[in-house]
Amino acid sequence: MVDRVTAKLEKNGKRYEIEVDCEKAIDIKEGRSSDIDSALLVDKIFKDIKKGEVAGNLSKELGTEDVRKIALKIIREGEVQLSTAYKQKQADMLKKRILEKIAGMAIDLNTNLPIPRQRIELAMKDVHHNFDINKPEKEQFEEVLQKLKKILPIKLGEFNYSAELPIQFANDAMLYLKRLANIKDNTRNDNSLVVNFSVKAGNENELLSKLKSVTHGSINIRKI
Repeated sequence: MVDRVTAKLEKNGKRYEIEVDCEKAIDIKEGRSSDIDSALLVDKIFKDIKKGEVAGNLSKELGTEDVRKIALKIIREGEVQLSTAYKQKQADMLKKRILEKIAGMAIDLNTNLPIPRQRIELAMKDVHHNFDINKPEKEQFEEVLQKLKKILPIKLGEFNYSAELPIQFANDAMLYLKRLANIKDNTRNDNSLVVNFSVKAGNENELLSKLKSVTHGSINIRKI
C-alpha cells in the first residue's frame, strides 16, 4: 500500500508541492536513495496540492522545467510530511534498538547473572514508555532504564574474562571474540593464545559456547 504524503518547498515567497511516497521520500532526504521515480507519485509540481493547482513559471523560479529535478530539490531542501504509519514504524524501530541495547547488558542484581531478553521485553511493556522519534535516543534509553529499575533488580554491565587456548584454534576463536566481545589484549606464541576480554551480559552465554565449540573444549577460561 502506497503511503501518500506531501513534500513542500517555499522559495521566494512561493510554495511548491509534490505528492510522494513517505518512506521513499525520506530515504532521498536522508541520503540513502536518489530514486525519484519511485518516490514521486504524481508527475506534477503544484502550488496547492489540495486544490489541484499546478505551479507555473518553473524555469524562472527554479531554473528548470524538469519535474524530477524539481521534485528532488523539493524533497532535499524542503519538508516531507511524515505519515502516521511512518512515525509508528520509526517508533517501533526505536523501541527495538533500545530493547536490544538494554537486554545486551542487563544483569540481575540478586544473582549477578544476565537477565533474559524476554523478561526485559515484558517489563518494557509494563512501564508504558511512549517512544518519541523527535526525542534523542540516548535520552529515551536512560528514561526507559530508570523505569525498568523500579520493577526489576537490574544493572547494566559486562563480564571480564581471561582465556587460554591452543594456537591452532586461535583464528576461529578470534572471529567470535571480535564479533561478540571487547578484546583488551592478547598474546600468542607457538603453542597457545592468551586473550583478555570483556563481554556484555547478553552475549556471554553465546560467546562461551562458541569458544568451547571451536576449540573442542580445549580452552581454559576464567572470569576475572
